[in-house]
Amino acid sequence: MRVYVLHFSGRSELSRAFDRLMQSDEVASCMLELAVVRLRFLAPPKSADALVERIYEDGGLVWCSRHDISVIATD
Repeated sequence: MRVYVLHFSGRSELSRAFDRLMQSDEVASCMLELAVVRLRFLAPPKSADALVERIYEDGGLVWCSRHDISVIATD
């Protein structure tokens, strides 16, 4: 899994990206931060990279970072 942090130029671009993420079955978790015009989401790398590319093409994305995370099984 990979966590992404996306910063946007405005709230309308942020809202459009959030709507796109909510339409994907691959997104495991998503957090919208209106005060800083940012969203974070968790998804498998391949599908998440494709989503970020589409969000970038929509316009308004000013920064994106991503970090791999590992899921640790607990007994």
